[in-house]
Amino acid sequence: MTKKHFEMVAKVISNRARAISNSSATNEKKEYALFELRNTMFQFNDEFKQTNANFNEVKFRGACRVEGYLHAYQIDGETRRKNND
Repeated sequence: MTKKHFEMVAKVISNRARAISNSSATNEKKEYALFELRNTMFQFNDEFKQTNANFNEVKFRGACRVEGYLHAYQIDGETRRKNND
């Protein structure tokens, strides 16, 4: 596989992350969906590393943007729990 393929997969994952984040689902459901999407991203990451020695996993994960969306919901959850204590 080539850089072009990696970029295409990252774009699809990024679009899914944005769609999940913008959905009308509850924050808990969004967090779960983003967590599962992140797992999928990591699976692609592992396969791509084996396929191409030049694969840059840091760039790929950054381009997927899943971790940023997920982090936002995890922080919201922490804030919500602290406020409910």
